[in-house]
Amino acid sequence: MTDLVELAVSVLSQSERRAEIAAQNLANATTPAYKRRVAFSTLVNSTSADANAVPRVAASIDFRTGKLAQTNNPYDLAVAGVGYFAVRVDSQISFTRQGQFRRDAEGRLVNANGGVLQSANGADVVLKDDGFLVRPDGTIMEKGQAVGRIAVFAPEREALLEPREGGFSEGGASLELFDEGRVTQGAYEASNVTTGDEMVLMMEALRRAESGQRVMNVYDDIMGRAITTFGEAVR
Repeated sequence: MTDLVELAVSVLSQSERRAEIAAQNLANATTPAYKRRVAFSTLVNSTSADANAVPRVAASIDFRTGKLAQTNNPYDLAVAGVGYFAVRVDSQISFTRQGQFRRDAEGRLVNANGGVLQSANGADVVLKDDGFLVRPDGTIMEKGQAVGRIAVFAPEREALLEPREGGFSEGGASLELFDEGRVTQGAYEASNVTTGDEMVLMMEALRRAESGQRVMNVYDDIMGRAITTFGEAVR
């Protein structure tokens, strides 16, 4: 009977986690450049013995590129193909494909999280006014003069990027400046979440939870009958 309870608890726990992941994706369906989380099952061993392996649901990141949303806003930028922008928050560098920027009081290009866009020479991107053009290779032109180049970094192993607020940290991905990186001005990358897919996953998680609940109901019914039978036997 203990195994039956453990099975039901495991099913309910996994279903809850899958629903949480789908809900997170749905909540970020309109977040520019958000990368959906993908639920997968793994085993966590409480000891070295396989018999003690407990299934749980973890999440990996789907790094597929989202669609480009055309805005014609010169401050909206997108990495076309491989690569990530580098943004600085205080002394911390994050890597992101979220390219919606604005010009702050100091002329720096900053995103919604306060991250300052970085140039290929490791400095902040600073503009004198709104009249600028970004070439596909990331070169920034002001009044016909090149004033810098936006840095695009490519990871050696993208799956090793570690999520953090406002983007990713390098983790074990080994990002390097990517000279062949391409930048599109007047557009930003949308989320790669498909609402319909996430709704299907949410429904599947709910059905799994219902199955776990039915197992618990069967267990309660069996225990109730056993207690009743035992009580009658000792009278």
